[in-house]
Amino acid sequence: MRILQISPEAPGTHSGGQLVIRQTLLSLTGNGWEVDYVGPDIQDPQIRALYARLYVLEPSNRVLLRVYDTLHGNTNQRYRSWKKLDLDFDSYDAIIMEFTKLDYVLERVPKDRLFVRVHNVEADFSLKNFRYNRTINNYIDKTLSPKREKKIVKEAAKLIVLTDRDRSRLRELYQLPDEKIIIIPVCVEGRGDGGREPSQEKTVKMILTGSLWFGPNYEGIKWFLEHVFAVLDIPCSLTIAGARPNEELVGMIKDRKNITLVDSPESMEPYFRRSDLAVTPIFDGAGMKVKVAEALSYGLPVVGTSHAFEGYRIEHGLNSYHADKPEEFVESIRHFYSLSPEEKTEIKRNSYRLFMECYSQERSCEQFRQVLERNGS
Repeated sequence: MRILQISPEAPGTHSGGQLVIRQTLLSLTGNGWEVDYVGPDIQDPQIRALYARLYVLEPSNRVLLRVYDTLHGNTNQRYRSWKKLDLDFDSYDAIIMEFTKLDYVLERVPKDRLFVRVHNVEADFSLKNFRYNRTINNYIDKTLSPKREKKIVKEAAKLIVLTDRDRSRLRELYQLPDEKIIIIPVCVEGRGDGGREPSQEKTVKMILTGSLWFGPNYEGIKWFLEHVFAVLDIPCSLTIAGARPNEELVGMIKDRKNITLVDSPESMEPYFRRSDLAVTPIFDGAGMKVKVAEALSYGLPVVGTSHAFEGYRIEHGLNSYHADKPEEFVESIRHFYSLSPEEKTEIKRNSYRLFMECYSQERSCEQFRQVLERNGS
């Protein structure tokens, strides 16, 4: 099978969006299919090597042309490069587009072979992003996103969403038939060490990750520091690792000896590996939280909110902990602290088992194969 992947963002490992795009790629190549790519330049040489052909779209720097395109609803800086792209789209068995953003793609691709990976319901995501960060760019995005998304979801052959909530929301907004929408959750690669022996230290080493510039993530971190971490009465430490922390967050933890802030790390792996427990105090946002799958892939149980666990099959106390209130977070962290080494090993094994069954890359390969073969590609 020959497949074209179109994306407004390059696949990678530095954000949830990059990881989901990478998941798509690994799911396609994992089935032995040939994959071409159209989108921004890919920095990771290992990811680049997985594609048969790359068609890199260069951004336009011509200000007047960018203004003209924006006035006509085309805000993507690679729109002009897309227009110049000389490619036979009919030669592909399937075309997979990441995000519901690039509505201009519809003018050129065969829509009966177009599968759209819906990372977020963009109408909701752009609105929330503007509420947290009221810039002119975010205002334009909030205004245009619903129109773009409506065109895409109406004309695509199939939509691949992350959660049942996203499926319900798309149906509510755009009156779509149920059979048009398929669920494939966030999946990442396994680390092969699920259920490893926990640290013999009595200190609970917690990790909190995410894009630290994004409003809902930052608000959740601030809430956790003020209402949970500040009242914990057990030996514990916290690592906050993620992209572009804002100045307020830096100031909040500047003099805290048991909190470490890691700004935009090249790899999250060393920080996950030295942790015992992940925390995800997220109350708002969109889509499915990749950070939960990442933690589970290392055999880390997660203390998270109902919102953070959207799309996940979490069993409280067995493989992770549900917590929406400060006292529930405190109680869950204390419970993990009180476990014997054997009990900690068991809950870690359970979290990794859940990952392998539902959120592993192997599971994603199987689901993509079923979707594309079932739909005659």
